[in-house]
Amino acid sequence: MSKRPPSLLRDERGGAHVLLFALLSVLCAVLLLATSVDWMLQSANKTKSKLALDRATHAAALHVDMQEAAFGRLVWDESAGRAEFARFLRLNFGLDEAGEPAEGGRLEAAPVVHRLEFVTAPAYPATVRRTVVAREGTSQETTRRVDVTVYGPSVVAVVEVHQRVRGVLEPIVLSSVASVRFR
Repeated sequence: MSKRPPSLLRDERGGAHVLLFALLSVLCAVLLLATSVDWMLQSANKTKSKLALDRATHAAALHVDMQEAAFGRLVWDESAGRAEFARFLRLNFGLDEAGEPAEGGRLEAAPVVHRLEFVTAPAYPATVRRTVVAREGTSQETTRRVDVTVYGPSVVAVVEVHQRVRGVLEPIVLSSVASVRFR
């Protein structure tokens, strides 16, 4: 009679090693899944925050000084633009009148507006460089450099939002540019 090779299903030699390897593989897969889901949620929140900031910056850029525009000059109406920016920031981020996160909102801490300014350049496109300090005055102070490209007279906003990362609120610095003139 010929001897058949042993079947892998019936062979019990090394079973503990195979079981240990399988459990280790499952543990790694679960860890990878948890990390991936956390990263995807953070990315989705950052994208939503960026879009909300873009809408607020666009609303601010719509306010030009009409008397200056009559002479062909683009000048941002700063007071009206800032008021509209604050209004849209409150609406888009679900903030109360004091600028604090409302119950059930997406943010856990109030956003910090580092810059909201009208920028022009002698030639376009131009790169605008700004430096902001997140968590200023604390032991976790961080300096961030923001570079944005403008293609004409624009309103630039730099806002710090806080997002929970592994249970800790982390600052995310977002920038937004809205052209004052339409192309």
